[in-house]
Amino acid sequence: VTLLWSTVAPAPLAASAPAGFVPTDPAGYPPGAWAPYDRLLELARARGLGVELDVTAPGPLWAMTAGAPTAREANHFAPLAASFEHFVIAAGRRYSGHYRPPGAPQALPRVSDWSVWNEPNQPGWLAPQSTGSGPASVLESARLYRGYVDAADVALRLTGHAHDTILVGELAPEGDEQRGVSRPVPPLPFLRALYCVGADDRPLGGAPALALACPSAASPAAFVSAHPGLFAATGFAHHPYSFFLAPGATMPDANFVPLSDLGRLEQALDGIFAAYGVHRRLPLYLTEYGYETNPPNPFRGVSPATQAAYLDEGEYLAWRDPRVRTLSQFELYDSPPDRSYPRGSVGYWSTFQTGLVYLGGHAKPAFSSYRLPIDLPQTSFPRGAPVTVWGMLRAAHNGAGQRAALQWRSPGGSWRTIDTITTADPTGALEVRVALPGSGTVRLAWQPPAGGAMVQSRTVVVRSRG
Repeated sequence: VTLLWSTVAPAPLAASAPAGFVPTDPAGYPPGAWAPYDRLLELARARGLGVELDVTAPGPLWAMTAGAPTAREANHFAPLAASFEHFVIAAGRRYSGHYRPPGAPQALPRVSDWSVWNEPNQPGWLAPQSTGSGPASVLESARLYRGYVDAADVALRLTGHAHDTILVGELAPEGDEQRGVSRPVPPLPFLRALYCVGADDRPLGGAPALALACPSAASPAAFVSAHPGLFAATGFAHHPYSFFLAPGATMPDANFVPLSDLGRLEQALDGIFAAYGVHRRLPLYLTEYGYETNPPNPFRGVSPATQAAYLDEGEYLAWRDPRVRTLSQFELYDSPPDRSYPRGSVGYWSTFQTGLVYLGGHAKPAFSSYRLPIDLPQTSFPRGAPVTVWGMLRAAHNGAGQRAALQWRSPGGSWRTIDTITTADPTGALEVRVALPGSGTVRLAWQPPAGGAMVQSRTVVVRSRG
């Protein structure tokens, strides 16, 4: 859940904070400002769900640096790190598990999972992205974000969240190789500037270090000590969209990091940590992923059936990577169109239509397939050769041994079970190598132990050669 600073801050459009406002006190914020988040957390607790809060801009104008080039950037233009720290302290106190709002019957639920900022390498979330031009350009967004990580790290430790899951990064997968205030920065240059290293992953020195507020290259230990949040974070969060390419398709720009190219991010992180003498292999948390569909967006997106197949393939690829801890679907429902643009225009459809459900409530094919993903990395095979079948019993209880039926149907024939697969994987994932009878269609089926309707995966067409 994105906890937008501006939605809870008082007088968000004012040039100065209200007199007497104490930004670290959650009770000092406007009445009802936190209410949607409180209610969501209460509802989640009642259903046994945890919630990760991503604390981020836009924020109040009084917490921004003056000089935004347009009003559009004003609420996320070089936010003051000290003000952001105060906001995160208020959030950390409110969701410590001990805070009871005035008049409330009990304490609010605790939040134990946090992310710092959303897509700081995108100008819609943080500006300026860079200043200057050519070789002299400076990735200001990375320098600024380093300050916000420091601020959030202090704030969460002060409010009893030192041992929580705390993620940094939250980067978008692409960017613009040209620099500018409103040009997004590709993730790998942003990452290196954030950690004060060059393209060779060695600590910066001289003028490049000075421009990014980095220490001398001769003091790597001092940098680690000064920025513990960068090195002690639970993991690095990333949004590995490939938008219209299949999940396994690589991107030619070596600075982009879609799902198929996570190795680029992992290698860069490992090189950076090694350069600073920190012996960690930082896990990856893929906190946003999805595919837009056409319909409803007439200008971009894949078909609903392709969305279902791509999400299943993406889940398999993420599961196969030992560095990946989570993969989060974004979104459940399609976003509403942007009604500030003419109906039916490109701008009108510029929001995200990555939901498993259309805005009106009708489920896409992906809604069903998300409950029980299936992926066959190889769908064409020599007759009699074994193939890999992977699935995930997402609807099953975590950690419980479950049995799923692998079913096959010949063209024009009836479904029959050709194998039964047992999984004790905590996530309900299963993987089996099996020789299929021949060309036809494959699916997984799972019967909940407590009864109820059979859950089935989407179907996958397979072809036997020879």
